[in-house]
Amino acid sequence: MWAEWLKGTWMLDTFTGVDEDGVVVDMMGTGATGFISYSDDGWVSVQIAKADRARYDIPDVEGGSDEQTLAAARGLFAYAGLFETDEENGIVYHKLQFSLIPNWIGSTQKRYITKESENVLVLTADPARMGPGGKKRKSRLRWIRLEKQL
Repeated sequence: MWAEWLKGTWMLDTFTGVDEDGVVVDMMGTGATGFISYSDDGWVSVQIAKADRARYDIPDVEGGSDEQTLAAARGLFAYAGLFETDEENGIVYHKLQFSLIPNWIGSTQKRYITKESENVLVLTADPARMGPGGKKRKSRLRWIRLEKQL
């Protein structure tokens, strides 16, 4: 059920985190954009970017200054790997083979699935220490299914 329903590409609607004090924050800032795709052959790919990321002075892969490159990396979140679902418990496991965060390569990321409607997916994670101050936050990503366009 879940594995079939997840397949396709979803556009990020919101990416929030709730810390241990109940404070809700936009994890990548207001207006973040992104996609998650689940393929027929078992792959998942995620890309999320902050809104209004600054452009490099020279429009080339290596055209940014050190400061621009650092800001670009901090404004992007991406990973890919295989996925499998726990159909009974509504969980999807992302088994990472690539990640912007090197420490996540080889890890398994557990996400709880909520189906808000046929075309709205919510993925949540167990609380984890994140960001400055190291407070525990529970992340919540709300995705809207994209229709295939030719």
